[in-house]
Amino acid sequence: MNQSTANAPPTRSQLRLIKLWYFAGGLMLLAVMLLSLLPVVDVGVNDKLSHLLAYFVLAGWFGLLVAGLAGLGWTVAGLFIYGLLIELLQSTTGYRYAEWGDVLANSIGIVTGLLLYFSPLTRVLRFVDSRLARVLSC
Repeated sequence: MNQSTANAPPTRSQLRLIKLWYFAGGLMLLAVMLLSLLPVVDVGVNDKLSHLLAYFVLAGWFGLLVAGLAGLGWTVAGLFIYGLLIELLQSTTGYRYAEWGDVLANSIGIVTGLLLYFSPLTRVLRFVDSRLARVLSC
């Protein structure tokens, strides 16, 4: 592997367990949805910080899985729409409500999380993927 491919984000062909990684991402989406729609439990963390961190993690996760800038664009669009839908669903619960501040915090989390696409974490993902694929193939 040359230097340019060593630093490039992984592609579907480079990740042997891509379905597992997307399944884990789906579980994260489900967890965010449930936590967003259940009655509020005050855990002493700023609400907007919670939104920012949740969407940072989601964007970072899916950003590490996609290949190319087009994939990043679809990730941004998908997570933004997902966040909007959750805000709309919250407004129907009677105990939660939609806030534009939450949408802004989600958006900041998405943009900053996608910066992980350009980080060395892509190499970590390739390493974990290859080692776990070997263990699971035994």
